[in-house]
Formats: sequence, structure tokens, C-alpha cells
Amino acid sequence: MKKIFNLMLLLSLVVGVASCHSKTDTSLQANQKLDHIEDLIAHNSFNAAKIEIDSIHISYPKLIGVRRKAAALADTITRRESMRTLIFCDSVLESKTKEFELLLKDFRLEKDQRYQQFGNYIHKSQITESNISRNYLKAYLDENNDFYLVSNYSGSKIDHTAIKVSVGELYATSDTLTTSNPEFHSYVDDGIRYETLTFKNEAARSIALFINQYSISNLRVELIGNKSSRNYMLAISDKKAIATSCALWIVKSDINQLKNEIKKTKLKILQINKRNGK
Repeated sequence: MKKIFNLMLLLSLVVGVASCHSKTDTSLQANQKLDHIEDLIAHNSFNAAKIEIDSIHISYPKLIGVRRKAAALADTITRRESMRTLIFCDSVLESKTKEFELLLKDFRLEKDQRYQQFGNYIHKSQITESNISRNYLKAYLDENNDFYLVSNYSGSKIDHTAIKVSVGELYATSDTLTTSNPEFHSYVDDGIRYETLTFKNEAARSIALFINQYSISNLRVELIGNKSSRNYMLAISDKKAIATSCALWIVKSDINQLKNEIKKTKLKILQINKRNGK
């Protein structure tokens, strides 16, 4: 009986020692991985480091201390990537801002402080007082960066609800609205009927981009009414104004996107610093 007890005691000691060695080996391997991750980060191999960090969480779920160090290294990667993003965005933002300011020289800001929350950037060749009683397409964007394309018509009643711009067999058409749509306006002054049809953002952009693409060509504008239509050739000045307005809108969109990215990235860095007590 005593021999059996001694044997069991010996086996327990062997298992205990083996288990201890196993835990030591596992901890050693995990820490070696951490050293490898630090080396990868030092050499800016962030993607490879992220893969190694994920493997630590999967391979060593019970080594809480090791996993905490791995999480801290992940924060280091995110912080460094975020700083790169900030440097890039700041550089591009400066370039885009200069481009916007250069384009803006051809525009005038019109805003009625009593009624308008956002003013409108209107190309100087298309300001309202210089274009009365003329059939033309007018493009502009507001301070909120909404883009508009307005079909202006004067003459006999046609109630136009769509427009088509074409060159040869190529064309772009707008959505078809109704005369009850708030984007359609009409009135009669001194026997002449005036009609405007307004398209906003993507609905306006498709027509504007077509005009920009074929601006060196003779572009025909067709006003499609309920019972009749009217055609006219788009003036060179209007083609230029629409193309420039569209360019201004795109650059302003880029600027807004960059500012949002900078804001999100700074918030991410702030959260990481708070988490790590910095």
C-alpha cells in the first residue's frame, strides 16, 4: 500500500513539473512573439504586426498579461497609422483649399440674410441681373455644398418638365418632374411666360458632367414640355460656367471629406491616448 502511495506521489510530482515547464515554454513563446511584433512595428510592417497580434489572442487566450501587451501594441500601430493619415490629409487639404480659392475668383456669393441660411456661389457670367429674358442653364452651389442646375426659359407656355443636352447622337437627360413639383416655377410678366426647372446634387451633376466632357462641342439643349418643346444651343459662356461650377463643387466635396477624416482621426488618437493614460 505504501509503495502504491509513493508511486502516486512520484507521478504527481512529474506531472506538476511537466505542467510547470509547459506553462513556462508557452509564456516564453508568447513573449518572443511580442518581441517580434515590436520589431515589425519598428520597421513599419504594420499589417504583418496586426496578423501576429491576432495570433496571440487566438493562441494564448489565458495569458491575460500577454494579451494586454498585444492590445497596447495594436494601439501603437493605430496611433502611428493615424498620424500618417493626418499628415497626408493636412497636405492634401492645403492643396485643395488653394484650388478652391483659385476657382472661387470666378464666382460671387449671393445671400439674403433675412431668408437664406446658406448663400449661393454663382459664376459671375450667370448672375441673375445680367441674364433676364434669356434661355440658358444656370449652375451654382451653396455654402452647404449642395449643387444646383436650373433651366431658365422665357417665351410662350411649354411647362417644360425635363431637359436633354446632346451632341450628335450622344446625350444626357434629366429626370422628368411635374408642373406641381416645387422645383418647377412659372409666372407671366408683361405677356411673357417665365419657367424655371431646378435639379439638385446627383440629378444636376449628371447633366453638368456631360456638358463639361463635351464643352468644346456645339451642345443642343432641348426643353421637353407636356405638349411641345423648345431647342437652343448652349452658349460658350454657359458651358464654361457650368463646368467651373461643377469643378468647384467637386473640390469643395473633397475638402469636406478631408476635414471629416481629420476630425475622425484626431478623435481616434484621443481615445487611444486616454485608454493608455496619456
